[in-house]
Amino acid sequence: MSDNILKFNKGDKICKQGEYEVWFYELLKGSVTVYKDYGLDSEVELGKVDKGFIGEMGFLNSMPRIGTVIAAEETEVAKIDEKTFNEYFVSHPDKILGLLRCLSGRLKEADVNESEAIGTIEDLVSAYDSKATVSTKLKDAMKKFSDIFKSRNA
Repeated sequence: MSDNILKFNKGDKICKQGEYEVWFYELLKGSVTVYKDYGLDSEVELGKVDKGFIGEMGFLNSMPRIGTVIAAEETEVAKIDEKTFNEYFVSHPDKILGLLRCLSGRLKEADVNESEAIGTIEDLVSAYDSKATVSTKLKDAMKKFSDIFKSRNA
């Protein structure tokens, strides 16, 4: 498994949005920042990760990367692919709980974002129905709605 330990310097790209990769990473040391549309005018920082796993959702669902991951400092990761998946978790059974907690957290975050989106839609409908200062209230609600889905669909 030591062959699968990778080191990155600050600013190095660990994975790129839109790419299909058949592996994910456990963050062993350092931290990373996740971006949507990295390097473009529409770039959005989705968050920072300093422990746990990166890219596990795409790996488990055979989906493209939802964001670009950049090392925020000197970073070390374990690269886990289909071939080493079982071996890794047999040798590190304590890591299974960490992966499950990571997945659970992502699901909770998605649920919170969905609740925020529903509330924002209700605000939009209310602003439209009341016609009270529609321009300002509607604009604010639409921006909030857009921001929620930018981060959710990243």
